[in-house]
Parts: sequence; structure tokens; C-alpha cells
Amino acid sequence: MREPLYLQLYHQLRAEIESGRLAVGTRLPSIRQMTQECSVSRTTVETAYEHLCADGMVTCVPQSGYYVNEVPHRQPIKPAAAPAQTVHTCEFDFTGHRMDPALFDFDIWRKLSRSVMMDSAPFLGYGENQGELVLREQIAKYLSAGRGVYTTAQHVVISAGIQSLLGVLCEMFDKTQQHIAFENPGFRKGWRIFTDHGYDTVSIPSSASGIDLDKLEQSQANMLYISPSHSFPSGRSLTHQKRTQLLAWANRNDAVVWEDDYDGELRYTGKPLATLSAMDSGEHVIYLGTFSKLLPPSIRISYAVLPPRLLPTYQAIAGRYNQTSSTMEQLTMARFMEEGRLEKQIRRLRRLYAHKNARMMQAFEEHFGSRASVRPNDTGLHVVVSITGCGDAETMCGLARTVGVDITPMTSYQFTGSEKEKTDFYLSSAGITEKDIEPAVARLRSVWI
Repeated sequence: MREPLYLQLYHQLRAEIESGRLAVGTRLPSIRQMTQECSVSRTTVETAYEHLCADGMVTCVPQSGYYVNEVPHRQPIKPAAAPAQTVHTCEFDFTGHRMDPALFDFDIWRKLSRSVMMDSAPFLGYGENQGELVLREQIAKYLSAGRGVYTTAQHVVISAGIQSLLGVLCEMFDKTQQHIAFENPGFRKGWRIFTDHGYDTVSIPSSASGIDLDKLEQSQANMLYISPSHSFPSGRSLTHQKRTQLLAWANRNDAVVWEDDYDGELRYTGKPLATLSAMDSGEHVIYLGTFSKLLPPSIRISYAVLPPRLLPTYQAIAGRYNQTSSTMEQLTMARFMEEGRLEKQIRRLRRLYAHKNARMMQAFEEHFGSRASVRPNDTGLHVVVSITGCGDAETMCGLARTVGVDITPMTSYQFTGSEKEKTDFYLSSAGITEKDIEPAVARLRSVWI
């Protein structure tokens, strides 16, 4: 038989008092209030309160209410243990998770933010699903002039970071029919996004000349995620011949190529390499870009350029998702680009990162000699360093942290193991000053040799 309502309320309140969730001296809700909150009769509440009074759990104070008494067998509430937090204590950071504060002028950003706030109207809603039109227009101009990607604002999609962007675009396709290939080593977070969305994923080995196209053909993949201008994390660039062959594969198999051009602007010698999107005549390439390598990563703006044939597919699902990138940051970014400040920032970063990467190569040669090999790099923020005769990568990274240096083994970016990459390391110069590079490498020598 079901318990009467007054007993249900009585037992619920008693449990709250005995557990300590209702502290000593707490005033219970009035009978009228409890009646309304629980949708029960006044008699039900009065009877439950009378039982609590009879048990000594509460005291009725005339003209005031019912108050919780001290209960001898009350079980004190133990505060929940605070979740363990990873504290970043390393003095020298080569992970690329941060930006050297000297590389960005926050005063300019603050000034532009204040100026866009003069008009409050854009900030009263959720913003445009596809991204603010003024920013999409600026991105289209920027890509046409700087990356050879001739497009319009209509084809640009904005999101807060590449992962949330991929999460939306994944929904454009029938995931049960998609088999997507990734370079190995490669972008593991991207791999995870597609896997979590139900895509069948496969890794394709990459060599000095780029992705193995024969293995790609054999994989029967109908999608490919690749960074042809500066492969992540190997740092290699895909040759023009392989780019042509890759586009021929896409046309032959009616495949979709996700081109991640995360730092293609930061080329130090000659002009930036042509994008696959600029070479594609078959509308098979989705171009992906981000500002996280040019601005502080906390300014979460990434974007995609959809080929015309896929635009209707995107528009069919666009209404399901609100915009994830802050309207404030989008409008500030648009103003930043409109005033020509992005081009100035890129020129400045090219010069500074070229110096940093050269200093990195010099420091490893000074301290490690023939034990170290730094892969030549004329694009991007990082170098790949191979160390011989000093142990395995995981142990070496642990030793590095004991002397305040944070680095990443290349094995962290692999989908399958490889002895070749066993003692190779990814070192980004984004979060370390040029003057700190030599002392940091000296510390690595102190624990590795």
C-alpha cells in the first residue's frame, strides 16, 4: 500500500534534518507555503509538522513558525572533496598552450572592444547562427587577398574554436556512410570529434613527402582531414605534385577534404603556399581556419569556408545550433581586420617566430651537438626535435618537468605507435620568450645527458 502523503512529507523533512541539510534553527516553510509548493492540502502539512514536533525534530513557536531543533544523532555533512586540479608550475612552456604576452597588444584590443560597445543593439540577442555578417565579410576579403581562397560571406561559417566548428559541420553528412582518414601523427582532438560523432576513422602514415596516397586509396576513405601547408604536428608541407594527386583522388572518389590551414599565414621564406581550396575546381574542399595562432587562444574564433555545393546542406542544419563565439569578440575582430591590424600582426609574428625558431635550433646545437636533430621549419610556431641516446620520450618529458620545462612527445599526437617517433618532441615557441629559450634547453641537457 502506498504511504499516506503526510507520512511521505514527514519522512522527507526528517531525513533533511537528520542529515544536516536543514541546519539547527532553520525555519521551515509556513504551512501555507508548503501547501502551495507541494500541491497538497493544509491538513496534510499540519499533520506532518505535528509528527515532527512530537519526535522533537522541530519546535513550534506561536505566531512565528516551526524551527529545527538540535538532534543528537544528526550526521554532519562532510564537504565534498575539491576536484584535483592540474597546476601549471613549469617556468618554461614549450607546449604551445599559451601565448608570449609580448606578442599581442591588449591595449589595442581593449580600445576596439570599447568602440564596438558604443552600439548595444548587437549584444541583445544570441547573434547570427552562422556568425556576424561583418566578420564573415572581413574573413572573405582576408582569405581572397592572403590565401587565394576566393569566397563570399555567404559561404563562411564562424564558431568558437575548431572543435565546436567541427561538431556542427559533422552533422552535415550521413555519418554511417562516412569513412574519414587522418594523417598519422595528426590532430588527435579532431580525430576524437569525428569518432564521437559516429564516423568511421582510419589513420594514414605520413613521410617526409607527406601523406601516403597509396595507403589512402587502399583505405576506401571518402573523407580526409589534412593540413597540407604545414602538417600538424610533423611540420612538413605537402608538395605541389602531391596536392594535385590528392585533389585528383577527391574528384575520382567524390570525397570531401577537410583542409586545416591553422597557421598557413606564418611562412617565413617566400610566399605562403597555395591552399588546396584555391586549387580545387571540383568543390571537394572544406577550408578551415583559425585566429588562435595569431591572437591569444582565449579569443575563440575559428571559421570554415564551404564549397557552393555543400552550402545548402549546411543551411539545412544551421538552425539547430546557436552561435558559440562571443558577439563581442566577433565584432572586435572585424574591426581589428578592417583597420589593417591583422596584417600588421601577421608580419610581426613572422619576424618574431622566425627568430625564435632559429634560436631554438641554435640552442639545441650548442647544448646537445650531434645528439639532437632539429627538423628545418619555415612555417609555423613549432619545431620537431629528435634526441638520441637519452632514453624514452615519456621518461625524458618527466625529467624535463622536474627542472621546470614543459614539452610534448610526438607520440602524444599518434593514433598508432611508431618507433620512428619514439624520441621526437614537439616544441612550440608561442609561449616562451626568445631570451628564455637557451636557459630552457640548458636545463633539458642537465637532466637528459
